[in-house]
Amino acid sequence: MSLTGTEQVFGAIHESALNDMIRAFFDARPRYRRFGSPVFVPATTVTATQMGAIPFPGTGGIEWLVTFSIPVIDLFEQTTPLPPPLTLGPGQFSLRTTVGICIDCAARRDDRQASVAAGQGRAAANHVVCTALDVFGIGHLDSWHNSNGDGAVRLRVDTVELVDVTPDSLETLLECLLKMVLDAALSQMELPLPALRAGAFELIVVRGPDIADDRIKVAGNL
Repeated sequence: MSLTGTEQVFGAIHESALNDMIRAFFDARPRYRRFGSPVFVPATTVTATQMGAIPFPGTGGIEWLVTFSIPVIDLFEQTTPLPPPLTLGPGQFSLRTTVGICIDCAARRDDRQASVAAGQGRAAANHVVCTALDVFGIGHLDSWHNSNGDGAVRLRVDTVELVDVTPDSLETLLECLLKMVLDAALSQMELPLPALRAGAFELIVVRGPDIADDRIKVAGNL
C-alpha cells in the first residue's frame, strides 16, 4: 500500500531534526528567549529584548527579567515522561524547558528614616531575587499553505504544567503567565514547507502537516 494514499509525494521531519532546528534558531536569536526591563536589559540586542518596567505607584517601576532554556520538543507518540495530568495525544507535541524569573527589589525611597540614613551614607541597596521553574507543556501545529507550494508551520502552546508549586492558586497564575510567554516566543519561529522538493519540482501540499510517529508529516503532489 502506498504511504501517501492518492498523493504522489510524502515528506516528514523527525523530532530530532526539529529539535536541531529549534536549537539553531534560538542559538542565533537568543533575544527571543530573554526579555527584561532596562535594569536587566539596557537595550535590545541580539542577546536580549528590552521591555518596559512594570508601572506601579510609588515604586518608580518594577524591574524584571524572564528567560527560558531552549525548549525540547517531543512529537506524538510520547517518549518523554510528563507530569500528571498532562498526556500527549495524537496530533500533539510536548515541550519541556526551564523558566527563570528575576525581580529587582528596590530600596524604599519615601521612608523618612531611610532618607536620614541615606544622608549619612547608609542607604539600603537594591537586591535581585530570582527563581527557576521546570515547565512542561502540550501544544499543536498551526500551519498554512497555498496552491503555489508556499507554506509554514508554527508550534503553538495550549497548556503548561508546573510541579510542586503551592498553593494551587499560585500554580494556576504562574501557568497562565508562562503559557502566554512560551506560546508567544515559539510562534516567532516558522518552519517553511517548500524545503521539500523532487528534482526541479516543488511539493504542493494536499494533506497535513500532521504529527504522528515522532514526525511532522505532509503529503502532496508535484
